[in-house]
Amino acid sequence: MHKRLSILFAVLFIASAATSQVGEKLTVNLVEVPVTVVDREGNPVRGLTKANFQLLDEGHSQEITAFDAIDFASKESVSAISPLNPNARRSFMLLFDLAFSSPPSLKRAQEAARKFVAESVQPRDLVAVGSIQAERGFKLITAFTTDRDLVTSAINDPLSFKNNDPLQIANNTRTFEATHGTDTAMPAGGRAGMADEEFREMANNAAKQNEQFVRGRIEKQVSSLGTLASTLRAVPGRKQVVLLSEGFDPKYVRGRDVRDTGGTQNDITALDSGQYWKVDSDERYGNTSSMKFLEEMGKVFRSSDVVLHAIDIQGVRVLNDVAGGTKFNSNDALYLLARPTGGEVFANSNNLNNEFGKMLHRQEVVYVLSFYAPSMKAGKLHNLSVKLVNVPGAKASYRLGYYETGGENAMERTLTNAEIVMNDIPQNGVMAHAVAGAFPGSGENAQVPVVVEMKGADLTANAKGNPAVEVFVYAFDSDGLVRDRLYQKISLDMSKVGEKLKNGGVKYWGTLSLPPGTYAIKSLVKLVDQERRGFARTDVVVPKLGQMAVAPFFIDEKPSDWVLVKGTSHEMNAAYPFLINGQNLVPSTVAKDRSGQTRKLAVVVRNAKPDEVTIETTPKTTVVGKMAAGAETQFVVQLDGVPTTDTIQVSVKKKGVADAAQTVVAVQ
Repeated sequence: MHKRLSILFAVLFIASAATSQVGEKLTVNLVEVPVTVVDREGNPVRGLTKANFQLLDEGHSQEITAFDAIDFASKESVSAISPLNPNARRSFMLLFDLAFSSPPSLKRAQEAARKFVAESVQPRDLVAVGSIQAERGFKLITAFTTDRDLVTSAINDPLSFKNNDPLQIANNTRTFEATHGTDTAMPAGGRAGMADEEFREMANNAAKQNEQFVRGRIEKQVSSLGTLASTLRAVPGRKQVVLLSEGFDPKYVRGRDVRDTGGTQNDITALDSGQYWKVDSDERYGNTSSMKFLEEMGKVFRSSDVVLHAIDIQGVRVLNDVAGGTKFNSNDALYLLARPTGGEVFANSNNLNNEFGKMLHRQEVVYVLSFYAPSMKAGKLHNLSVKLVNVPGAKASYRLGYYETGGENAMERTLTNAEIVMNDIPQNGVMAHAVAGAFPGSGENAQVPVVVEMKGADLTANAKGNPAVEVFVYAFDSDGLVRDRLYQKISLDMSKVGEKLKNGGVKYWGTLSLPPGTYAIKSLVKLVDQERRGFARTDVVVPKLGQMAVAPFFIDEKPSDWVLVKGTSHEMNAAYPFLINGQNLVPSTVAKDRSGQTRKLAVVVRNAKPDEVTIETTPKTTVVGKMAAGAETQFVVQLDGVPTTDTIQVSVKKKGVADAAQTVVAVQ
């Protein structure tokens, strides 16, 4: 497991200081700050240590209490299911701008995004997909996930893609054009010239009204980006939002570009002729309201540890766009959005794949700096800064702030549920443990039963009426793909099961169907009407056909203390797998019963006969039963004394086979 298990790990200690009384309780948060460092050419700087960083909170230097360095280009970072500090993971959200992008440019963006996901991101990189529209705001299409197939499906249809997984993880202001003397029904000059001038005046007035509409759309878009950043606050680590857009016309925010000589000349002509009303001050000098929206958006991004990068999907631009009616063609709006967040703009390239590659290369090495900070005021924003020490010419990119505490809205809860599963984030709202094992199934696929135990007292605490709990189970393979999943909503009638919940809890059992491989089985438990959760992870190896494999589980001697819930089985006609010597047993996920006695451990060995296998464990155990069951050998072992370790190492050796089948059983 990673060294630090959450962004904010609350501990209590007794503080005595001049400003506080002895014995006052003070909450202290562990704040983790992911940092990337690049040289002048934009290459990641490797080999730095804690001594190369100075960390400041509100301008005050902080002691760096822990330090991690993760190189995503190294072989150690390849496996998508090995535990990793969630704050060190790279999280990319591909955000499709459906309001200020033309269909041809969006098509190019989709092609580049698909290639980025297929060829560039590492197996453990998290990728999410979203869309943004001025009228509809931000839409989360998938949560941050390692499932590349899901991400690709969302990229293919960012407008209407729907996912049944409960945790998902060109603007033109001219409404019509003046004829400019091209009306051939009347000769030029005279009354025809006057009519043409009136027509142009009507067009200009209509355009001004339409420009107010466009400016309103831009402000809605900027506000939606701020909402997105606030939502992503719940996701651990630094989030890289990649906006795929052509951008809006920046003149509606910061005023007309000095290079736009045509618009400037029109203003000069109007002023010289005394027609001051024809000069739009917002268009010429910028709009204060819109600039304030940008300022607020940047603040939310920085405090939520979200960086907005923008990729100009129009490609190489011609400043005076003849195809667009000789309008000034600028991508400066993308810089207006990215710079306040500390992000970059990748522009003026017809190869969007190169732009994706540059962005990813800068994120190859992540340093995580940690420090303890007292929590004095709920919701207070702290400004952070990181300075490099003895790293000449390098530039650091880091989270710019953090909140002491904060609530969650509905979308934040969805993201949090997904991030708990993706990042193995422990939860203490509901005590939950899980066990899983691989047993023969149909064809190459094995049946993999998963048992999730939930403590009854946690399920009923603060419950109003009959409690209900949701159980999510996901099987991730070594590439980070979800190969199977289970979902169950369990409603508990206290009048019928209240006594069992008091004595034990709920024992949920569902069966996955998985092909050979190594899997991380992750289970999330969430109370329906509360924000309390539990999380459990167990690893399983599904062997190839004919290969020896080990499936261990503790034996529960008092299953009647539990509410037993049979969930979905994805293995057709799956028989009950927890059998020892022909007798049905109920597995337990923990090594000790309520009295503190150590339970017996069953070890089922596939494709091995009793006379050709031996079993060894650390710590030592005594074999109290060994029997044959078809192509299996079944062991029952008893621990010799009370275990002082967190795990039991189990090794099964077969005669004539050099390698042993090994597994680890958690002593929870």
